[in-house]
This record gives sequence, structure tokens and C-alpha cells, in this order.
Amino acid sequence: MNNLINIFQSYIHYLIHPFKTHEMFLTPARFEGYKPIRLDVYESLATSWVFILIHALFRIITLNFIILFLVDLFQSSLGEYSSFINIDQFPSLYFIVLSSILDIIFYPLFGFFMIQFWEFIFKFYANLLEVEDNVDQRIQDILSVYFSSTILNLIPIFGAPLQSMASMVLMYAGLRKQLDSSPVLSVCIILTPFLILFVLASIIGLMLLFLTQ
Repeated sequence: MNNLINIFQSYIHYLIHPFKTHEMFLTPARFEGYKPIRLDVYESLATSWVFILIHALFRIITLNFIILFLVDLFQSSLGEYSSFINIDQFPSLYFIVLSSILDIIFYPLFGFFMIQFWEFIFKFYANLLEVEDNVDQRIQDILSVYFSSTILNLIPIFGAPLQSMASMVLMYAGLRKQLDSSPVLSVCIILTPFLILFVLASIIGLMLLFLTQ
């Protein structure tokens, strides 16, 4: 139980103090007092899955209460016409329930793919920056802190956009500290997936253009 508490405390520390966390990972002897646990990237992924599970269950429960409240409101206001109200008239309920279940099931697979993808990208840039000391561990630390942004999904309504923005900040902090990249290069590394998609879309567009001529 204490170990689980320490893991969640460390996870929250990752989110609140990303720059300080990476400095602690790199030079632990410089810091005194509380030090977060150094989670393996897959331990961090598993921890983030817990928050995804809580978020999905909370979303289903909240939506269920809203639907029941609306049905009760209609029944009390429409009187004899309330018999025509059916829960099947709310297809969004089933869509959100299904999407929540799929989030829970496929999140670990998606997270595994993300780890493999970003490891490849980070190793490419680490070679360009001539980072040779504990490259694999540095990359794992970047991604472990990156996954801590999933805590923000627990915030109603604004959780998802906040999580997206926080994940970029956490990755930026990791790149700045672990790979010692410049601010501009760090942003470029974060935008690499969008650049790849743009290049692929351009190639497909050119191919379609030549085929239609």
C-alpha cells in the first residue's frame, strides 16, 4: 500500500515539477529532502492507465446521472406524454459508453505504440546532438514524466485539452534537460509527428495527382 502511495506521489511530482524532476534524475546527489521514485516507462504507462480507467468510469456514471435527470424532468413536465420517452432516444449515451470502454481496452496498446515511436524519434535526435551518456535511460525518463499528464483527465470538461497541453510541456521539459536541446529544437522535436504526417500526406497527394492526369 505504501509503495502505491509513493508511486502516485511521484507521479504528481512529475506533473507539477517536470524540470526539477529531470534534474533530480540526472544529478540526484544535488538534491535533499523528498525525491520522487524513478518509474520505468512501462510502470508509468500502467499508472496512467489507472487514471484513464477512473476517467472512463466517471464519464459513464456522470452521463448516466444526466440522462436519468433529463428523463425524470421530462416525465414530470410532460405528464401523460412521458410514456413516449425512452432511454433509447439518447444514442449519445451508448456512444460515450462504447468509447469509454474502448479507451480502457486499447489505451495500453496505444501507449506501447507511443513509447516505441517516441523512442525512435528521440534516439534519432540524440545521435544528432551527440548524446552518448545513458541515452536509453534518458529517453525512458522523458516518457515516464510525459505520461503523468493523464492525471489531468480527471478534471471535468477541461481535462482533455489540459492534458494535451500539459503533455507537450512535460515532453519539452524532458528534452531540454535530458537531451540538452535548445528551446527551438525541442519544439521541432515535439512537432516531428506532424511533419511526418505532412510529408506522407504530400506524397499521397502527389501520387493521386499523377494518377488522375
